[in-house]
Parts: sequence; structure tokens; C-alpha cells
Amino acid sequence: MGGFILLILFAAWLQSMLKLTLLPRWIRWIILAAAMLPVFFFKDRLASCNLQMIEEFLSNGDNLRDLCALVVIQELLALVIGLSLLKERELGIRVHKWKYLALLPSLLLPVGAMYAEALAFNTLLRYSFTQIMWGVGVLLVLFSAGGCELFACLRRTMLDKISATMTATWMLLLLAVFMPSAVEGRLSPGDGLPTEDWPRNLAILGILALLTALSAVGFQLYRNYKEKKRKCVILPRF
Repeated sequence: MGGFILLILFAAWLQSMLKLTLLPRWIRWIILAAAMLPVFFFKDRLASCNLQMIEEFLSNGDNLRDLCALVVIQELLALVIGLSLLKERELGIRVHKWKYLALLPSLLLPVGAMYAEALAFNTLLRYSFTQIMWGVGVLLVLFSAGGCELFACLRRTMLDKISATMTATWMLLLLAVFMPSAVEGRLSPGDGLPTEDWPRNLAILGILALLTALSAVGFQLYRNYKEKKRKCVILPRF
């Protein structure tokens, strides 16, 4: 179960970094710094967590369902608002500024940061909690900002950045929709059957990866088709 939760947290981080490439660099830094604030606000609660509590969090199926539900709600709203924002920009009509909220990163970003802080506190015993708190916060901001810069270099044009963000969003949504149902089959194996079946776990991950990959390929083919239609040469009238 822990692997599935870490997978959804990593997918949310990846999609968030692609989203932030659509924003100016100074706004990215502000958003990333704000996403790390829970690390400081909940420091007392995080300091009381031990490795057993972290393991219980990762092995709880309800936590996975809650995180996936949060992803589905946020990203569906972001898709609707983001597509409306894109339409306004493409048509050259007045852009509603509040629609830029669709570019905010996933709400799972602070969750991942708090998990990293609690894990570091129970692993790096030679450092004080204050040092770990600041170290984790600063390193995560720098690492995420570096990820944004890398993705921005790989996707130089705005169209490529939008395409990558849309693809990552659809993949994250599919992951959040199908993962709880897939894991439920593993968590309810029946009487007398072991609850840990690594071949079955790998098969579940493989099916999820295949579904998301096929969806990404389908979306890319559709985008290429739309681009070809837009680039068709209109013959001049004589």
C-alpha cells in the first residue's frame, strides 16, 4: 500500500512542476515557497510522528482513497477552468484573471513535503528538528524549482508546455480514478489468502501504467491531428 501512496504523491509532484512551467519564474518561487508552509505550521505534530506512525499512514487504504479523491476533485475543476482560460487566450477575448488558479500545483504537494519532513526527522537523528525542518523546506523548494527549469528547457514553446501539462493531468486523473479500485482487489483477497502478493501488486501497477500510457498516446495523436488541421494551407482566391 505504501508504494501506491508514494506513487500518487510523485505523480502529483510531476504534474505540478509541469503546471508551474506555464507561469513566470518569480511566481513559481512564490508558489513553491507557499507550498512548503505546512512544514513549518505543523512542526509540533510532525515532530511527534515516529516510523511506526508513518508506516501506519502508508498502509492505510482509507488514506489512499482520500488522496485520490482530493486529486480527482481538484484536477477536474482545474481542467474545466484551464480549458476556459485557454479558449479566452486563443480567441483574444478578455481573460478572467481568477482562472489562472487552474495553474496552481496539486494540493498533495504540501502532503508530500510533510511526509518527507517526518521521514527525515526519524532518519537523520544527529540533527535537531529545527535544522531538519529548514533543510527539508529549502531543499524541496530548490529541487522543485530545478525540476521546473528542466521541464521548461525540454518544452520550450508554450504549446509544448500546455500539451505536456494536459497529458500529465489526464494521466494523474486516470491514476487517481483507477488506483483505489485496483488496490481494493488486493486488500480483499479473501479468507486464507495472503494480503501481500508482490506479483499481483506489480500486475496492478503494470495495468495502471498501460492505461495511462494508452491515454497519453491517444491524447497526443489527437493533438497532432488538431495541429495538422490548423496548419492546413488555405489556397488564395483568384
